[in-house]
Amino acid sequence: MNSRYDVIVIGAGHNGLTCAGYLARAGLNVLVLEARGILGGACVSEQLIPGATFSSCSYIQMMLRQEVVDDLELAKHGLVSVAPQMQEMALWEDGDHVMFWQDADRTLRSIERHNGPDAERFLRFATRLRRFGDITRSLLLSDPPSATQLRQQFEASGEADLFEEFVLLSAEGLLSRYVESDRLRGFMMFMGLVSTWGGPSTPGTAYVYGYHAQGEFEGHFNRYGLPAGGMGMITEAMARSVIARGGEIRLDQPVERVLVENGRAVGVRLKSGAHIEAATVVSNADPKRSLLDLLGERELQTAVRAKAAAIDQRGSMARIHLLVDALPDYVGFTPGRAGPQHEGMVILGPAPALYEKAARAQAQGEFADDYVIEALIPSVTHPGLAPPGHHTLSLGVQQLPFELARGDWTQRREEWADRVMEIYCRYAPNIRHHIKGRHVITPYDLQATYNITGGNIFHASMVGLEQLFDRRPLPEASTYRTPVTGYYLCGSGSHPGGGVTGAPGHNAAQRILADLQGRGGERLLREREAFSGGGALTDALMKTSLGQKLGYRMARSRLFRSLTRRLSRNR
Repeated sequence: MNSRYDVIVIGAGHNGLTCAGYLARAGLNVLVLEARGILGGACVSEQLIPGATFSSCSYIQMMLRQEVVDDLELAKHGLVSVAPQMQEMALWEDGDHVMFWQDADRTLRSIERHNGPDAERFLRFATRLRRFGDITRSLLLSDPPSATQLRQQFEASGEADLFEEFVLLSAEGLLSRYVESDRLRGFMMFMGLVSTWGGPSTPGTAYVYGYHAQGEFEGHFNRYGLPAGGMGMITEAMARSVIARGGEIRLDQPVERVLVENGRAVGVRLKSGAHIEAATVVSNADPKRSLLDLLGERELQTAVRAKAAAIDQRGSMARIHLLVDALPDYVGFTPGRAGPQHEGMVILGPAPALYEKAARAQAQGEFADDYVIEALIPSVTHPGLAPPGHHTLSLGVQQLPFELARGDWTQRREEWADRVMEIYCRYAPNIRHHIKGRHVITPYDLQATYNITGGNIFHASMVGLEQLFDRRPLPEASTYRTPVTGYYLCGSGSHPGGGVTGAPGHNAAQRILADLQGRGGERLLREREAFSGGGALTDALMKTSLGQKLGYRMARSRLFRSLTRRLSRNR
């Protein structure tokens, strides 16, 4: 094995592998070092229960940039994903439900059955969300703007109100402008509370919502897919892409320290004591781990270390993975019959008031009496994930405290999981008799097992402008460079943020290549040609009363499915 490389990447999570992939394709000699014995970081597939494969942390492919998929040839290297026809469903205890489908007409008719007037309002909101995505999409794969520059971009597009709505407001403040039904707002705002410390009235949660909702799958706006082998199939394909270009990946190689001489990174020291030299070092770890743990105290100025220590990395998410030998009989559906309610993501009991109660409990370091729960059964789409006659059922809960007022997560893990299962069984009473295995991942486990400080899957809060854009994770490291020459960040704590996007890894690689080529002063922008689906024209049409009625009639009609499918494409 070599002991000197052009680049060392610390961490084989998806952003680390993305960064390594681009650098290897540029001809650099790249080594990726992973502390665990498995690839993927939080984008990983594991046999958490014998015989069944689970996506341990992240579990849908919605935000992975298509440019990254194409550039790194992930399909060629084994990535196969399928989008469920029924993408999302909200379900309440009385059996009331709303389904979001791939096809707009089916979604609108489902909303009509729930609350008729909201169907047309929802379409108006969807066009505004699409417009927000059109304006911000090119920023995701570019050097971060300042908040002022971003505001100016919205103003130049004639959409100053979109900046206020989708960047500054709370999720409740945004959605209440468009949606009447309390339940429907609760369903939609779930994405604004992912890995968030607060509730739907917390300013800035509208951006967390918009950031998620502008995701795409295979060029289709606001759609997700499920990888056939779980989310680890993404990182496995990325690893093959790195290796195909001459890169090297080593597992079970935890890095203890980034070595610095005269203010410049010169390599790493492993916990085994081995030294490996490199002209450039890149960390895919979270910013506190990268700037505080991996660097000696003298390598950063005291003020910068203090800023790094103050980064908000409070985690708030947990998972319960179940192996079951029957599908859940959800309330309001015929027992014993498989259907679309088992295909996509199910959000159980969403309501703004329930989120607010959970936020108050979170702030006090307590468990709430009730939670909104997300549920997904990937083995319905990909049966090979579970043994014959069984299914993989994954539950997620947000708005949890990392630090508990009483005891800790190790002591109270099963108590919390039992509480969540009691809530889940209110919606699927049969499932309590069909559980064959259970694996719990708490916020503490995200830190202890998956090496994410504070258990924050975004590596840093995305609520508020203090840790977004050119202030992410802090101004002194916002362009992927750190104050240590030759030492860069490429993880989710960098712009544009969390989720399985590959964007921070892509952007860090472009910055490193530009610096090596003597273009350090250049602001890097990757423009994306808009698909000729008429997003701006559709939005302008929907701003008129007549246009809204005409647009709604078209979108609701099966006869216009081909047109609405075209309009949903980003390219």
